[in-house]
Amino acid sequence: MFNNQTTMFLRQRWKVWYLVILPYLLFAVYSAVSIPPLQAGDRTNVPLKNWGGFSLFRSWVYDALEKIVLAGLADQALLNTKPLSRMEAARIVAQAIHKLEQDYGDYNDRNYLEDLLYKLIEEFGSELAEMGVKTPLNYEAKPKFLNLKPVDNIQFGNALANNPQKPVNNFGRRFSEGINTDFTFDGRNQLGDFLSLYYQPEFFLNKDGSQGRLQIGYAKLTLWNTELEVGRDSLWWGPGYHGSMLFSNNAAPLDQVRLGSAEPFRLPWIFRHIGPIKATTFVGKLDGNQTPSHPLVGGYRISLAPSRFVEIGHGRAYQFAGDGRGYTIKDFPGTIFQTTTSEGVDDPDSNRNVNNLLSLDITVRIPNVDRYIFIARDISLYGEMGWDDTQKGWIYPKQPGGIVGTYLTGFLGDPKLDFRLEYAKSTPIMFTHNNIYENGFIYRDSVLSHFIGTDGSELYARLSRWIHEDILLGFQASRAEIGTTQHDLVGKLPHEKRYSFGLDVSYQVSDRSSIFLEYDFSRITNHDFVSGERENNHLFRFEFTYSL
Repeated sequence: MFNNQTTMFLRQRWKVWYLVILPYLLFAVYSAVSIPPLQAGDRTNVPLKNWGGFSLFRSWVYDALEKIVLAGLADQALLNTKPLSRMEAARIVAQAIHKLEQDYGDYNDRNYLEDLLYKLIEEFGSELAEMGVKTPLNYEAKPKFLNLKPVDNIQFGNALANNPQKPVNNFGRRFSEGINTDFTFDGRNQLGDFLSLYYQPEFFLNKDGSQGRLQIGYAKLTLWNTELEVGRDSLWWGPGYHGSMLFSNNAAPLDQVRLGSAEPFRLPWIFRHIGPIKATTFVGKLDGNQTPSHPLVGGYRISLAPSRFVEIGHGRAYQFAGDGRGYTIKDFPGTIFQTTTSEGVDDPDSNRNVNNLLSLDITVRIPNVDRYIFIARDISLYGEMGWDDTQKGWIYPKQPGGIVGTYLTGFLGDPKLDFRLEYAKSTPIMFTHNNIYENGFIYRDSVLSHFIGTDGSELYARLSRWIHEDILLGFQASRAEIGTTQHDLVGKLPHEKRYSFGLDVSYQVSDRSSIFLEYDFSRITNHDFVSGERENNHLFRFEFTYSL
């Protein structure tokens, strides 16, 4: 009845259904009933922006959550699929409060954790109140069915640059030579537990002129434990601090449609032992200044925590369609569920030719390691492996790149001193593609994943210390080799070599205001991939943030 080709095709489609589509349907069905419903909850995301200092590349909330989870104050938390919603963050804080109230473990000598927890309780007071968690710090906080905050934070900044330059993990923003002034604010509004709105316009002024734009803006609809987000937002997938193998905030936020679980959920029966699971998928649009113009980008990520010590994640990204490709909506299901060896993937004349990237990551968190070694109080070890579709391998991928790193709190016995060390490497095939997507995995001239680009590497270190409950000092250093993602230029242009270091100070002026100061220096060889071109870059930054 069927020839061999047809039989093989049907078997392949059955495997795709069984291994990919069916698990997604199970996740969608079960996630809808696995989280208790709330009457009012702010589902806007914790920003991947440094509002008010006390962190780099993201909100201080992520750093604070990482420390309390690493210390063992929260069980089986999922932190590596960012952004987190405010309700997700609040549930982690609620776990920490419960453990301290139950006097779980020995935390008498961790006063610095209490300070962080107090700040988190103040930040998420109304979300905790909706969950029934009351403390003296949020006793007066009340959840509201309709909560309007037209302005949440206001930030004024100035940057002084000796040369035009583009810092990494800064949403692809470029600074002109001289003084760069910017002003931004954000607002969030929420209706019940099902509709949330967020916006962040920005305004810039420098010698090249002035500009205003909507940096972030989205609406989020939540039904049971499934959320649909439509608008402009950033992603950071993976455990890396200075980059990712799939998505980071190195490039500008994407216009996208995102669907996923609103909060981590558990599967029934014996599968509960897998631990909490979070799944998300999205499709976004890239810019027209590449070949082909206006391609689309999508991806999915699944993360889980089988124990309080381990978090595992897997993700995939795919670049597809574009002007002149002849791509239609009926091709989209095949793009999502095709395997890396499916028909048409490597055919340059096929409209199903896509640029696939995959990743697998793991984080191991070990609290109270000072019982065995003096180097730190708590240690996190993490790694992410990334590989390209053209390597044709899931079990044994050829030439994978990746990130390995460690985060140590209470470094060298000092409870207020933290240290992070991270190494990243990409291979000659990563973040680039054949003659279809010639510019590589980029958006507005910035790599979507790790700034090192194709066949690049970086060694990064950061040391930070609280010198007062309101003052945080930081020092970072990096040695990077950056490669172009332009397909026809890979291997032909020299690598840009960059040695850099930076100092930063965060100061909490009052309960509502803070100041962030930063100085960065970079010595660059082969600047912009021009052989022998050298440049020394200096960048001074000042930001004042006021929270309403």
